[in-house]
Amino acid sequence: MLLQRSYVLEQPIQYFAVDNLGAYYLITRRNELIKYDEKGQWVGNQREQVLGQLRHVDVFNPLQLLLFYPEVSVLLQLDNMLYQTNRFEIAGLQLSNQSQVCRSFDNNFWLYDERSFRLRKLAFDLRTVVEGEWLQNEISEILAPSYMAEHAERVYLTDPKVGLLVFDLYGRYLKTMPELGIERMDFWGEHAYFVRSGVVWRLHLREGTAEPLAIGKYTAKMVRVNQRGLYVWAGNQLLQFAHPAKR
Repeated sequence: MLLQRSYVLEQPIQYFAVDNLGAYYLITRRNELIKYDEKGQWVGNQREQVLGQLRHVDVFNPLQLLLFYPEVSVLLQLDNMLYQTNRFEIAGLQLSNQSQVCRSFDNNFWLYDERSFRLRKLAFDLRTVVEGEWLQNEISEILAPSYMAEHAERVYLTDPKVGLLVFDLYGRYLKTMPELGIERMDFWGEHAYFVRSGVVWRLHLREGTAEPLAIGKYTAKMVRVNQRGLYVWAGNQLLQFAHPAKR
C-alpha cells in the first residue's frame, strides 16, 4: 500500500479512531481523548477523571461523538470541539463488565450485555427499540466481546476467542466468522480490516476470505479505515495509507 502521511504520537495511547472528515482521535492510557484535524493540528482534548475506563469512542457522527464508560455505566455525547452536550446514566440497566456499546444508523445505540445474553437497540431515554433473541439457543460459548460496530445493515461483535459474530438489524444472530485473536475491527465497503500478530488483514464480509496487506517495515497495532484510506497505529506513529487495490 502507498504511504501518504505519517504522524508522530506524542504520548502512549490505548487505541485511536478516525472520522469521515479525516480527523483522528487518540485515547491515551490516562483515558484522555485528544482530537487532531486531518492536517495533524490539535483541536481539543477531553478527560473525565472520575468516570474510570474509557472503553469506546464512536465517531460515526463527527458532530455527536459517543463515549462509553462501563465502570460507572455512563454515556457521554460530545460535539466536534469535544464539549459535552449530553450525559446518559445507564446504571439502571445493571451492565456487566463485558458490555459493549455502539451507535446505530438511526441515532439510537446498540448494547450487548452478557447478563441478558442478547443484543438490544435502545433509545437514549433507555426505551427498548429492538430486542434480539436469547443467544443461548444459538451460541454455546460464553462471550467476552471486545468491540461492536454497525455497518451496512449488520451489527458485528468481535470476541478474540470466538470470532466475528454477525447480527441483522433486528438483533438476530446470523453467523460466526472464525477470525480469532481480534480485539477491534473497522469496516469499509464490503470488507472488514483488523490487525493480528502485527499484520493488517482485510476480510471480505460476504465471501469470508481474508488476506494480509503489505505496510512495509511497520508492525501494526490497530487499523482504522474511511473514504480517505487506511490509518495504522504502528509503534509511536500513526500512518495513513491509500486504499489497497481490490482483488
